[in-house]
Amino acid sequence: MSDLIYVGRQSIYDRDFNVAAYELLYRSDSRNFVDIDDQSMATAALLSNVFTNIGFDDLVGDKPAFINMPREFLVGSYPIPEINSSIVVEILEHVEPDEEVIDALLILKKRGYTLALDDYIFDPLHEPFLKIVDIIKLDVADIGIEQVRKKISRLKRYDVKLLAEKVETQHEVEQCMAMGFDFFQGYYFSRPKIISGKKISANQIAVVELAAQLREKDVDVDSLFDTISRDVTLSYKILRYVNSAMYSFEREITSINEALTILGLDTLARLVHVVMAGSFSQDNGDVLESALVRALMCEALAPELCQKQERGTYFMVGLFSRLDALLGIPLADALKELPLGDTVKLALLDGSGELGEVLTTVVDYCEGRITNLSAASVDLKRLMDSYLEVVPVARQYIELTG
Repeated sequence: MSDLIYVGRQSIYDRDFNVAAYELLYRSDSRNFVDIDDQSMATAALLSNVFTNIGFDDLVGDKPAFINMPREFLVGSYPIPEINSSIVVEILEHVEPDEEVIDALLILKKRGYTLALDDYIFDPLHEPFLKIVDIIKLDVADIGIEQVRKKISRLKRYDVKLLAEKVETQHEVEQCMAMGFDFFQGYYFSRPKIISGKKISANQIAVVELAAQLREKDVDVDSLFDTISRDVTLSYKILRYVNSAMYSFEREITSINEALTILGLDTLARLVHVVMAGSFSQDNGDVLESALVRALMCEALAPELCQKQERGTYFMVGLFSRLDALLGIPLADALKELPLGDTVKLALLDGSGELGEVLTTVVDYCEGRITNLSAASVDLKRLMDSYLEVVPVARQYIELTG
């Protein structure tokens, strides 16, 4: 099963044909359509993908986001995100305006949410919504331009904006403009764009937590043994590593307990990080190799630059500097889910602190930005020697942990 997630995003335009907002749509795969049997499930999955995996700001920037909200979300059975100034709550066409729904909508409006009535078809059943909502969406393809023209005057008495959706031709644009629509959405302007991201699984987060545990000063070795023993994949890769040509023991090491004793905590922490990065890479060997090269160089050069952290922390910072490429999501979003300290996160995001200084030097060298290295505390020959030393080690790690 793929660990990619998908979100559809369609632009909404104002009368000057500038993007005024986006509608975010549930998508289960890379195809630009989906059959939805359970609207609540679809909305829950969409919100999870948007806020947990891809990032709301990266999807819509400073524009509002229209999001379909079934009854269960409107009445509070499931939560609506608290960024009320950025979300337009779309009331789906099958939601009935009973007392509970109307009361819930009034509360949402008081909290600052914009309310939009989706797919309004001039059904008297939905008239109670018209006094509450801020935007009414009319499907001009479904209703028909002529029917819209005949009936639209009924909506002029309400304090609402009108949005024409499913606008697909120049003629429809001109007709809707003439009728006074405020916003436009449809294939004439743009089709939904599929945005993909990558899930971080609970198992991957658990491995990061284990790596963090290994950096603790008073680490409980028995607890480590139990944690690693329960992870079959990690146990296998540790045993494969310790029995490789890198050690060449006379006999095979078959016990995790013995392997941990032989490796020591520093080497074990490094290996756990490598295994974790390999699980993120999804066969992206070139990116994983470059991440490992950065990690090994940061670790090797830290004593010569400004080592004030444990060497393993420098290794981790170098490795995580390519987390965005490994996961296919912005680095800031990836780091939100991981149990890392502020010092590490700031080094990765801003290049700040001693960790950031070492990382910046290594990244500049690896990316060929030689002119940036004139003020570095280590000369170019040392950087080149380090690079040549760690490349074969990085490749051996990939072979052993693949």
